[in-house]
Amino acid sequence: MAKNYLTEREGQIAFFNNFRIDYENNPVLIDNTDGVWKGNILEFKLNITNLNKVVFQTIKYLSKMRIKGEAVPANILIVDLNQEICYVYHSQDYFEDIHKVYIGGASTNNENFTAGNYREKIDYSTQEGSLRVLQLLQENNYMKIKIDENCIVGWAERYYKEHPHANKGDFLGDETGKIKVKGEIREPKYFKEYILPFEDTTNERFKYLMGVLNDRLNKKELGAFYTPMLYAEKACELVKMAIDRVPEGNDYIILDRCSGTGNLEQAIINKLGDDVASHIICSTFEYYEYKVLLERIGDKVKAIIPPTEENVIYSNGCVLNADALSKDYINNPIIKSYVDNPECSIILFENPPYHDESSNSQGNQARTRNISYVKEEMKKEIKGNASNDLANRFIWSAFKYYLRQDTDSYILFSPLKYWKSQSLVNKKFVKGYLFNRKHFNATESGVGCVFWKNEEDKTNEISLEAFNICDDELKLDKNITVKKVFNTPAKLFDKRKEDNYIAYMNCSGFNLSNDSRSLYRTNTVKGHGSCFYVYPDVYLEKLPLFVAKLYPQDNWFEKDVIYTTTDKGDAYKEDEDFLMKCLIYACLTNQNKCLSFTDNNGKYYNNELCFDKDTLASKELEKYELNDDENEVINLWNSILTEIKTHPEYNANLRYGTYQINEEINIYTEINDGRRKERRYKYPDLNGNLDSLGTKLKDYYKKYIAPKMFEYELLK
Repeated sequence: MAKNYLTEREGQIAFFNNFRIDYENNPVLIDNTDGVWKGNILEFKLNITNLNKVVFQTIKYLSKMRIKGEAVPANILIVDLNQEICYVYHSQDYFEDIHKVYIGGASTNNENFTAGNYREKIDYSTQEGSLRVLQLLQENNYMKIKIDENCIVGWAERYYKEHPHANKGDFLGDETGKIKVKGEIREPKYFKEYILPFEDTTNERFKYLMGVLNDRLNKKELGAFYTPMLYAEKACELVKMAIDRVPEGNDYIILDRCSGTGNLEQAIINKLGDDVASHIICSTFEYYEYKVLLERIGDKVKAIIPPTEENVIYSNGCVLNADALSKDYINNPIIKSYVDNPECSIILFENPPYHDESSNSQGNQARTRNISYVKEEMKKEIKGNASNDLANRFIWSAFKYYLRQDTDSYILFSPLKYWKSQSLVNKKFVKGYLFNRKHFNATESGVGCVFWKNEEDKTNEISLEAFNICDDELKLDKNITVKKVFNTPAKLFDKRKEDNYIAYMNCSGFNLSNDSRSLYRTNTVKGHGSCFYVYPDVYLEKLPLFVAKLYPQDNWFEKDVIYTTTDKGDAYKEDEDFLMKCLIYACLTNQNKCLSFTDNNGKYYNNELCFDKDTLASKELEKYELNDDENEVINLWNSILTEIKTHPEYNANLRYGTYQINEEINIYTEINDGRRKERRYKYPDLNGNLDSLGTKLKDYYKKYIAPKMFEYELLK
């Protein structure tokens, strides 16, 4: 007798219960599938009208599982819930389809697929059929997949997670060179039930992924650096300009001390030709990248350091004599013969790895001992913590050891802080670009690509063309003016230590990261020495320092480019309208974490930086004539205050700000149905109004506050 389930979920749960699939205590509902149980992937439909479409949907799920480094079940079970029919397919029959990459939702655009015949059709309303389905659900077999560039990262991440002491050599291996290692992908042991042996003799196929294939320790120590080819080729325009500066009669070399698998070098080959490429000297510290580099461009460039594998000094996955920050490398006779030749011009063309080594844990000192030389030499000349940054060591050592003449050049990929805030480079700017770091296997932000002449210069402003990559083409987003910064917000911190403070604030440093901003009111100071107390007599003039940190960076070309400063001092505090607008924003933003509360000793602390009744901020607001946009925002806030007073969580003794409302009244239950997490709010109208307030505040900031922030150089 046919069933009559009204929802797929209802039938799915009934199926799980009937066939003893413990979905509540096991990860069954994964990867947006209808269920994975042992060696089976399940797909449920109330009524199946087109098996082809359903099979293709399941194939897309299996493709994504392969790419993520998850075992691909051998059985595909497609279940018609109301007819109680289970169609059995084998993943192996769709091997090639599973190895394709699919874009978009798995349930869409499935009309043109032909699945072919199923292996079994089981009526599980019968005893015999139920037994057969139970037997299938006990099978724990998997289809062995091919390793390729689409899935290699997923399987590498899984391997390092399950084997935390393993390294890239253990996973990739390579049998062609001095250090011969089979590697997991070539001779599977841990994954022998899931993957086929990788048959390529080298790792050249993964040349664009070698940085992200490092184990986590290598990623930290080396810094993941990968240069998209479109950006590398654009940068070749700057290389050509540098070559044109070489004095007539001079030879030149193009030096790249951190070339990875050679994207910059390949770009030169593509755009400037083999003749220019024959001037390249390059190196990379990571052994498996070195192997790819040799194979990829070894016959095109002047030299790779070291020139052959026989010259390699190998240690724990690294080429020690290719460590660009060691004394031996600086004195490398091949490079030094050109550096010491006054009739040879030096062009550095590099994308140095960026990593702050002050965050390194102890251990693995054998790996890091060779990078200490440049660091120690740099510390003798550069004050502060700039020498902790790996990229800065490359930059400093470039000018210290390699660039000697005015006609020498440096084309440098790097976040701009080395020039903008650290003044590590004070050279003549020629031309530059800003690129989206998203395409470097990283998060969205601006990465500079700048051509510096080796001439002293004190310019405080440069202009960069900001290029994004869209549909495999370069797109000019806009021209960006980048300005140097000199004074952090800490210059205007209040140094008093009195008991009558109303909050404490952290807005230190130049950057706009989340951990560089906070505004609290508790009975103990959280954070560190960069916090300062906010007092009733000056709170209005201090709030803009906090508000500056909340600038909404909607565009990639603003991130790591716009900093907070006090380069114009406190000139802003004479602008009463600006102060009031910062007050409105600061008191309504959820980033203001001031609370009203009673401590363990029974002492009450009032939140004075909110627009509840009888606070310092609300009394100040009463003196101010609101414009139309401000009236709209304040009216919305008042409606929020009115609503919370109707809810049992409200405490009439407290004065509420947005943060405290979200924490204590705008409560929710988190629902997890196995596919996705969802918040179910107790008071959806309240939550909607709070969301609307956040949106309106963002618009308010951009319209009224941001222009003044830049005018007063609180943002720069």
